[in-house]
Amino acid sequence: MKKQIEEPQESMLTCSMDVGTKGFDDFQAILLKKSIKRTENQKLKINLLTLKYQMEDYLASDKTEEKSAGEFLKIILKTLQIQQNQFAEYIGLRPSNLSKLISGERTINYDLALIFGRLFNHEAMLWIEIQAKNEMNKLLHAERNKYAVYSLSDLVKEHKNAV
Repeated sequence: MKKQIEEPQESMLTCSMDVGTKGFDDFQAILLKKSIKRTENQKLKINLLTLKYQMEDYLASDKTEEKSAGEFLKIILKTLQIQQNQFAEYIGLRPSNLSKLISGERTINYDLALIFGRLFNHEAMLWIEIQAKNEMNKLLHAERNKYAVYSLSDLVKEHKNAV
């Protein structure tokens, strides 16, 4: 027979609670106690997961402010406290090429995306999708009129007139 689990008082963890209540204070104390007990490795994994979510949020957002994949890489290296030269050497890149990648002068290729995905526990396509989003936005803003002339209804109309 399964053991019954009793709900905590004031519905802690299952319902909303008001700030300043005993339940909220107890919940904060539990979280603080758990966070203090985390190892450095656990903290690092949490920080990398947070950055992964920021990257995914960037992809999902409609904001016009561009953030390159290289900028995210720079933040990750800073979080890990790894020098760019050390990282470049580890992944087999010249430091100047890594610097260009971080500044947005160079793009991330599929090989690097796979390496970054493996190292930081992210999907490799996340890096490629960020880059693709930025390139598409640049194209659309630079040559908006060029693409505005294309219309499915016009294409269908032309096809019907030709038949």
